[in-house]
Order: sequence, then C-alpha cells, then structure tokens
Amino acid sequence: MTNLYSPLLFVPGWGMNENIWRYQLKYFRQNYRTIAVSLEGDANASDDRIRVHTEHLLGIIKKSKLNSINLIGWSMGGMIAINFAFQYPEYVKKLVLVSTPAKFVSSEDYDAGISHAVMQSFINKFRKSPVRMLGNFASLILKNADLKKEDLNLIKQSSSMSDKNRTLQNLLLLRDCDLRSKLRHITVPTLIVHGKRDMVCPYACADYLHSKIKNSVLHAFENVGHIPFVTKCEEFNNLLDGFLRDYEF
Repeated sequence: MTNLYSPLLFVPGWGMNENIWRYQLKYFRQNYRTIAVSLEGDANASDDRIRVHTEHLLGIIKKSKLNSINLIGWSMGGMIAINFAFQYPEYVKKLVLVSTPAKFVSSEDYDAGISHAVMQSFINKFRKSPVRMLGNFASLILKNADLKKEDLNLIKQSSSMSDKNRTLQNLLLLRDCDLRSKLRHITVPTLIVHGKRDMVCPYACADYLHSKIKNSVLHAFENVGHIPFVTKCEEFNNLLDGFLRDYEF
C-alpha cells in the first residue's frame, strides 16, 4: 500500500534537526512517502528569515517532483509551515501544526506568547554560551514529559548547532516573526496539536490558531509539554494517521 496518499513533509523546530521525527518516519513510511528536512537556514540571512526557510521547502518539493504534500511542522517548523501554506497553497493538501504559535512573543495586542523579557533572556544566554543555552532549552521542552530512555537519547541526538550564527538567526526569527495576518488565508484542512502543559509555547497559542484558521480542528494533549510527538508518540501517530486518512471537515 505504499504511497497511496500524498507524501508527508516534516519540519523540525528550533535547535533540532530532522532526526527528531524518527518515530513518525518509522511509523508512516509503510504507507506514505516521508521526507524530514533540516532548517538551519542561511547564516547570512539577517532579514526575512521566514522567507529563506519557505523557499528552502519549495526547493525540496520541486527537486522531489511532488505535486502536493501533507505538511507537518513543530514549533518554529510550524511557523514555517504556516508561511508556506500561505505562500504556496497549491502544494499543501493538509497542514499539521504541533506546539506552534502564530507569534512567539506576546505584545500589547497579543497575549498568547511568552514575554519579550523571557525571549530576550534566551537570546542573551545563547550569545553568551550557545551550548549551555541549547541544553537548557532541551530541558525546558522536556518539562512535564513522561520520558523513556530512548526518548532522551532521541532528543540528545537531534539537538543541532552545526553553525552558531545560523542557530542565532533562527532564534531571532522566533523573536520577530508575526504570522497573524496570514492565518485567515489558510483554507486547507488543518490539525492543531498542543500539550496543555507546554512550557515553551503556551497553550493559548493553540486556541488562537484554532480561532483564526477556519478549517481547523484542535487536539489537546493533557499533562503533556512541548514535544507530544515524542513523549506520546503512539497517540500522536494514531491521531495524525486518522487525520490524514479520514478526517472530514
């Protein structure tokens, strides 16, 4: 039954590489063509970093000769997926947003994100000690998680900082990117998945996405943090599989 459905394109979050989707690649490859990308970006892209990543996805799709994809993004990867679905809707059959904000940092007219002070602290700590900050971030995404040894190993193996400046540019993307105006233009079936105890991207971000993306469904994981596709991989895979195959809007 291989390749009966549109291929799956998985996009990781900040500080992680494509290996973070290992459980999903193993589960879905029997029935789908699966592609996981790494998004370190252009070290010289000091502005419009979201565009750099969006065009990178487009290049992969064209090189792979794909007509349509199911696009799955986590955290920053979900933000890139939103922008791609807005920019190139003709390629996206279904969209899945895991632990994703439309805007990572809160502002006067948006209170779902983290505070600007916390975000600036992340940036300052990274500039001072990138390796330590990446380790602290890994600990944060694992809060409120019921982890097995293999889960910890997966996250350690997936932590990525091959180029410090690229990783910093992606951190600045999280600080600056605001996709709110694009959400009303997203019309493809969209699954929003979020842990109720996410310490990185507050659950209010999921409520906001659901309220603005009209063709969306929201699934909450109780007592789960920022990385449900690892810590609750069986439940997540079943949820995703059902959405891709059968979900009717």
